[in-house]
Amino acid sequence: MAIFNYRILRFLAKSGLMGRRNVKLTLADPNDQISYKSLLQRPQVHLDHAALSAFYAGKRILITGGGGSIGSEIARQALRLGAAHVTLIDHTELALYDVEQSLNLEFGKPPVSLILCSIRRKARLEAIFVAQKPDVIFHAAALKHVPMVEINPSEGVLTNVMGTQYVIDAAQAANVKQLVLISSDKAVAPASMMGATKRLAEHLISSQMGHLNQACVVRFGNVLGSTGSVVPLFRAQIDRGGPITLTDPKVERFFMTIYEAVQLVMTAAMHNATNLSEKSSLYILEMGEPIRIYDLAKRMIDMYGLKVDKDIKIVLTGLRDGEKITEALLDDNEIREPLRPGIFKVVNQAMDLHLPPNLMSELFTLAERGEDEIVKAQVFRFVKTLRDYSPTPPTPHTEEV
Repeated sequence: MAIFNYRILRFLAKSGLMGRRNVKLTLADPNDQISYKSLLQRPQVHLDHAALSAFYAGKRILITGGGGSIGSEIARQALRLGAAHVTLIDHTELALYDVEQSLNLEFGKPPVSLILCSIRRKARLEAIFVAQKPDVIFHAAALKHVPMVEINPSEGVLTNVMGTQYVIDAAQAANVKQLVLISSDKAVAPASMMGATKRLAEHLISSQMGHLNQACVVRFGNVLGSTGSVVPLFRAQIDRGGPITLTDPKVERFFMTIYEAVQLVMTAAMHNATNLSEKSSLYILEMGEPIRIYDLAKRMIDMYGLKVDKDIKIVLTGLRDGEKITEALLDDNEIREPLRPGIFKVVNQAMDLHLPPNLMSELFTLAERGEDEIVKAQVFRFVKTLRDYSPTPPTPHTEEV
């Protein structure tokens, strides 16, 4: 399918039809992993499918943000692994409808519940969790767009931090022991409000392990093809005949495919649930070397059979507030240890630190009042406390090469 599309695109480019309003151009289907693997230019991580099937078969799975790219793929893979029931929670009606249609096409009439609800509704969440009786909760709901959260910091706190606390509270009310938070590399030494709120969400999970002894955080980078990521944006810009816009030629990011990311998230969750003696509740995924966004744009133009500048121009717009040139997977007070292929365990010195609950309550009150500047200052003050905390110097782990 992808090769067929490329031939069409080369023909359109040579015939002068590129960019006309009545011509629809597509790189490939958004779920076409072959084209995405070509963009990554590295082997895909292979996991133990039999072990995953043995763990997830017969389990009831609940997913917040179930209408999003990651949440819907977790649902898809859980059903393939034999999950007894999957509950999808999302605050967007259209997103749930689209996922329902997709799952029905693949599975017929799968055992799925679709529930419209915001994670910012504590009492409603608790009622849902109690009624659905999940064995495993994947918390994927979040505000993820860096510039959008930067200009709406209070909303970022209410969804990413308060919403996570409400998910934890609901899991406790329903006596659910296994909770998995999907996090981001932007939570490491965060320069943005999105990253800072995800760092606080990570801390809420790790600091409440006594109540949720199978809770964990899985941190990864950018996901190719996910909602709001650069690949769909670049595809749309190429479809229109250009230009491709990017912030800075030196910007680089870690990337994974959606399928690969979810496989690793589910594997990390399985490991955490079956190795309760381990203190770590934070995992990071192997994503190879970071990729320059500029190089990614050039690869996409080349995959269309087009030439940079001659057919499609690349325009630089400058870094936006909260954006960094490079991202990291580990902070200064974190060390990683190899766990299994594709996954590392992270020892975080701040796991022993507990931010006073009244400080979080005050933060939520400020966010509800829309006190954006005070909220931003408070969030970064909390993050600095977490990053500076180091009761004992971390001992670097020597990995075998």
